[in-house]
Amino acid sequence: MWWPVWVQRLAAVIVATVLFGTIYVVAQQLERLGANDAPLRLASQVAAELREGQTTTVDAQPHVDLSRSLAPFVVVEDAQGRASDGSGFLKGSLVSLPTGVLANAAKSGEDNVTWQPASGLRFATVTLRVGDQFVSAGQSLKPSEDRDGTIRLLVGSGWLVSMLVLGGVWFWLYRIRLQLQRRFVEQSPAPHSSE
Repeated sequence: MWWPVWVQRLAAVIVATVLFGTIYVVAQQLERLGANDAPLRLASQVAAELREGQTTTVDAQPHVDLSRSLAPFVVVEDAQGRASDGSGFLKGSLVSLPTGVLANAAKSGEDNVTWQPASGLRFATVTLRVGDQFVSAGQSLKPSEDRDGTIRLLVGSGWLVSMLVLGGVWFWLYRIRLQLQRRFVEQSPAPHSSE
């Protein structure tokens, strides 16, 4: 008699868990995809200038040390993947994105990846093909990854509160059912004995 109630309760817990899990995944993905916005704006600006034969945006970019700065950077690379101009430096040298990224950009015109040039350094990067050159722009993922802990805490707190509410409702319904059963027993007529 009791198993349907427990099945319903288990289903409610599963549904709530899946719902909060989905909220976390969506929020985390929106945060990660949003990190591509600044690199895409910078790369598209430089690509447009290269098509017109000028690169004033690259020249105006400050020197960005990728091991220390969270600022966006841009790099112009040739068909062989050699950096010819840009603002992103690591260990004193202008960075180049992996040749696989450039190969993908050569095929489709654009490639968006998470790039990790060194341990603890992760960047959202956008690479655009411009003729026989490539424009790669990136931005540190550290702020996004730091916010991931906050998102996890908020979603986890929401899940915990929902479990407490479900538990409270189930306990309240259980108490009501017990009271109704007592009243029913008290109001039932006593059985008559026949002699």
